Amino acid sequence: MRVVKEVKVRFMGREAVATALFDTGSGYTIVKRGFFERAFGPSWSLLPRPVKLYLVNGDVVVADKYAAVTIVIDDYELLPPETVLVLDEFVDEIVVEGRKIKLPDIIIGAGTMDKYGITLDPREGVKVLKAGLLL
Repeated sequence: MRVVKEVKVRFMGREAVATALFDTGSGYTIVKRGFFERAFGPSWSLLPRPVKLYLVNGDVVVADKYAAVTIVIDDYELLPPETVLVLDEFVDEIVVEGRKIKLPDIIIGAGTMDKYGITLDPREGVKVLKAGLLL
């Protein structure tokens, strides 16, 4: 299941609004390098070893950067900060079965959703369990 929602992303004392795709089929939480640079500058860290990722259209991309960011959904601040992969090859849109799909600034994967008790509901969208989160 997938849900798109605006979230806030905080990093090193700065905050930016991002379009987020909550994707239960994604194994990682990733952010576009362009969005990250515009919002926070090139202040990520390098991974000790690059990670290969497979996009929904079958393309393979390599992630070699990461950052620990705080994600705010509605009024809920997800703590501790979440490690996100900063992806250079994160395109603005992809084509799946002949349809163009615009990609968001950040994709929040299943691991992040499990960690913070985030569920997706067809009627209500993104639901955050309040336990362990700060307001």
